[in-house]
Amino acid sequence: MFPGGKRLRPRLMLLAGQVFGASPQALSPAAACLELVHCASLVLDDLPCMDDAPLRRGQPALHLRFSQATAILAAFALLAKALAAFPQALARAGVPPAFCELWSVRLAQLVETLCRGQQGDLGLAGSAVTVEQLEEVHAAKTGAFFELAAQLGALAGGAGREAMACVAAFARNAGLAYQVIDDVRDVVCDPAGSGKPQGQDARAGKPTFVTVLGVAGARQLALELLATAEASLAPLGAAARPLAEFLDHVRTLL
Repeated sequence: MFPGGKRLRPRLMLLAGQVFGASPQALSPAAACLELVHCASLVLDDLPCMDDAPLRRGQPALHLRFSQATAILAAFALLAKALAAFPQALARAGVPPAFCELWSVRLAQLVETLCRGQQGDLGLAGSAVTVEQLEEVHAAKTGAFFELAAQLGALAGGAGREAMACVAAFARNAGLAYQVIDDVRDVVCDPAGSGKPQGQDARAGKPTFVTVLGVAGARQLALELLATAEASLAPLGAAARPLAEFLDHVRTLL
């Protein structure tokens, strides 16, 4: 995990915590746990039986640099480390004790959701799909992770029920927008800048928001999702500015 990617999920958790007054230092161990889970998912996604990707973050994919067996074991080790460390990390973040067990279970459930989303993604290969089908798959692969990250930050800051709902809606739409942007970048970005091979999805026969809507249509959908995410923050007022700036950063990727 050390080459580092965008680290959007832990950043989102820290920013949501900032909105509600949680300490970034206190949140950092829990944010690191989320990045461990994300890195594990990337290692598995890159395997030949999944996306068969040769590059990750500008370097050879783990299974090519070492072996498929090592990559699989590394992914399991990352997941185990994250799940083992998470309860204590939540306590340090200031999450009330009554919620620590619940949210530890939710992280484990997220791993299952990510697996279900990946299975759905694999099942769409070579098929004619609709935008709605893609949204369902990526709500599990990306949206759910963004939602958990943002809600955890808000929870650590003592957000109430209505504020948590605003943050959840924001994160779901931001996560889906990011996936749409990732599909666009697969087509238009230079591998030197993205750290991933160009056109990987097309070579795998994988349907994306670009194959369904075209580049222009996918870009428009991403902008609409980002606008919806920003509108979800309105009830939080000026305090939500860090999350609005997060959306500004995601827009720059488009």
